[in-house]
Amino acid sequence: MAPGSTVAAVARQYDVATSLIYKWRRTLRARETGFAEVVVVPDEPVAVSVPAAPPAVIELEIAGKVRLRIPLTTPPTLAAAMVKALGV
Repeated sequence: MAPGSTVAAVARQYDVATSLIYKWRRTLRARETGFAEVVVVPDEPVAVSVPAAPPAVIELEIAGKVRLRIPLTTPPTLAAAMVKALGV
């Protein structure tokens, strides 16, 4: 209840019998007070994700006009075909 309020006013506001409010107050006051048990569990280690390194590439610059970047995972035959297609 708010300071300054009366049991009768609260009972009227919520349409309950005053005796019921007195019963609730007695019940709550009779309860044993205490603390809830708290168990602290250590955090599990978190895996730190390392940013992926940029893919390795072979970069060819031809006569300052053409730049060809070939990922290192490119099959050699495909890399050779790309260079040949440039007419080098």
